[in-house]
Amino acid sequence: MNSANLPSRAAPDFARAASDYASHRPPFATRLFEKLRAFGIGLPGQQILDIGAGTGLLGRNLIAAGSRVIECEPSLDLLRFAESSHRVCATAERLPFADSAFEAVTAAQCWHWFDRRMAPQEIFRVLKPGRPVAVIYQTHLPLEGSLAHVTEKLILRHLSNWRHAGGVGVNGQALKDLQSGGFVEIESFTFDVAIPFTAESWAGYVRTWSAVAPRLGREQLIAFESALAATLQVEFAGASERWVLHRVFVAIGHRPL
Repeated sequence: MNSANLPSRAAPDFARAASDYASHRPPFATRLFEKLRAFGIGLPGQQILDIGAGTGLLGRNLIAAGSRVIECEPSLDLLRFAESSHRVCATAERLPFADSAFEAVTAAQCWHWFDRRMAPQEIFRVLKPGRPVAVIYQTHLPLEGSLAHVTEKLILRHLSNWRHAGGVGVNGQALKDLQSGGFVEIESFTFDVAIPFTAESWAGYVRTWSAVAPRLGREQLIAFESALAATLQVEFAGASERWVLHRVFVAIGHRPL
């Protein structure tokens, strides 16, 4: 039977890829945090709520800069890898915090999973007036012939209805959601960064994608990983690592004064 016709999980369960998230998700570009600080995000002593925090990938850099970060994530399996001493298991749609509690809110790699009406309302509520929220993505670019492109084509043979293939690394919907949610002074920026991968680290990274370990059934995942291993033997032939272009996109809005 073609693996594309096998049943798959209705929604991704990222807990199934928690270890790979902790080990193989590439860190965010250093330049991102420099630009965030220019917008008043990630300052020493600043109280920040990082929602959809996952394993704390974004929060680590904010904490290293001296910010006081509360990492909020609905999956305990992911959250246990986070380094912050302040971790809360909760969703973006029901934040268990007081009104106007935070000087900044961040949401990295997760906005597209949120309820577009409820999450902005909750973020608006917990932000202090005049303070910023940042929606952040660092996304691989599946340019024709690239390792990312070859990998996406392979995924689509195993999960033909994957809706996140072929992306350009920009989430315009986030800008619309911030505007609809009442935020003002909305801005965005993008820049590209090339990230090196070994065959092992690329395979681990790919397992964290929503269409792979979080969603494929056991037999599907085994079949996919076998096909990916064969593909990577070809792609990495004679090379210890490959560089994959990623696009960093950030949308920033402010709660009105």
